[in-house]
Amino acid sequence: MRAQHTFPGATDSWLQRLLTWTPGQTDMIKTVALVLMVTDHTGLLLAGNNEVMRLLGRGCFPLFGLAWGMNLARHAEIRQSQLNSLWGWALVAQVSFMLIGYPWYSGNILFAFAVTGQVLRWVSQPSWYYTLPAAGLLVIWIPLSTASYGMAGVGMLAASWLLCRAQHAPERLVYGVLWALMVLLMNMHDVSESVAGLAIALLTLMVCSSSGERVKRFWPRHFFAMFYAVHLAVLGIVVSM
Repeated sequence: MRAQHTFPGATDSWLQRLLTWTPGQTDMIKTVALVLMVTDHTGLLLAGNNEVMRLLGRGCFPLFGLAWGMNLARHAEIRQSQLNSLWGWALVAQVSFMLIGYPWYSGNILFAFAVTGQVLRWVSQPSWYYTLPAAGLLVIWIPLSTASYGMAGVGMLAASWLLCRAQHAPERLVYGVLWALMVLLMNMHDVSESVAGLAIALLTLMVCSSSGERVKRFWPRHFFAMFYAVHLAVLGIVVSM
């Protein structure tokens, strides 16, 4: 029996199709994630934490995680220059994060990307000297990550990178399952939110990966990080009025 006719083979083929994007399709996925993010934050701050808006918002972080993982996986190794930009935008966004009511010690979601990327870069180095700083950074992040999905968020981002750089069917299947599990665990306090996050992310990927092949890239570099900081600031100002 041919590999593609087996369940693992068919699943791997589906995963490959799901994760094959043109630059334009990548921006389509980011756009959906941006809309979901704004919906979530608007519902939280201006609509009394509306349940429907909150459920829709559960899909944004998994989508951004995969787009981020795909971007990192385009290179043989994670570049420090990419991470430096993330660290900078995370610091800028922290001001906006505090403006909408979070304490200074609650790290915004950009720190989750920066911390995870830095840890992945360090543990990917051939020297074991980087292991201790990587572990230390994770330990420092744990108490600061409660507003940004905690260690489950780090796990989802790490799984996104591993999944996007996987070259063979067995590892792709394992990392695909790990990614889905981490998405569910990010909202383990509420089953409906867990299921919504995974379902919305998968539905978006299925639609965007099967359409828009001729769409050109339309978002500039670093747009998500800039938009994240600006939209939080705008919401914070509106709430305070």
